[in-house]
Amino acid sequence: MARYLNPRQRRGDPLRWMLDRERFQLPDMEPPAAGNCLAEPDVAVQDIVKDIFKSIDIRRQPALLDQIRDAWPELAGPGSATHARPGYLDRQTLVIFVDSAVWLNELARYERAGILARLQQRFGVEVIKALRLQADPEDRRKPATSDQ
Repeated sequence: MARYLNPRQRRGDPLRWMLDRERFQLPDMEPPAAGNCLAEPDVAVQDIVKDIFKSIDIRRQPALLDQIRDAWPELAGPGSATHARPGYLDRQTLVIFVDSAVWLNELARYERAGILARLQQRFGVEVIKALRLQADPEDRRKPATSDQ
């Protein structure tokens, strides 16, 4: 595991610099100047955070998911809507949670293209480009009651 070397410690120890120079095959015979040890970026953290939030577009996803959940029975159909529910958006892929393997197979084979077409018609092709079906992490089925 590589150890972080503080640039201040490196400047003060010429023997350490010679060892690092040989180990890492550095061409310079002299250690770096005091002002050039670490290059300071000219970008503010605020600008980086804004760019990250633009790429994630986190402000829009909850509203879009709420709209999808409200329209889910129309988009999936009454039979499929009882066994599947919209989960979350992963970039432009909508993850749909399905409550059983049988329904997951049924939706993957016969209903995926239709659901995707209806979603794209309502919300736009650029907003949702694909669907991913997976088992529901929450068990929404009613527990079986035993009469004993």
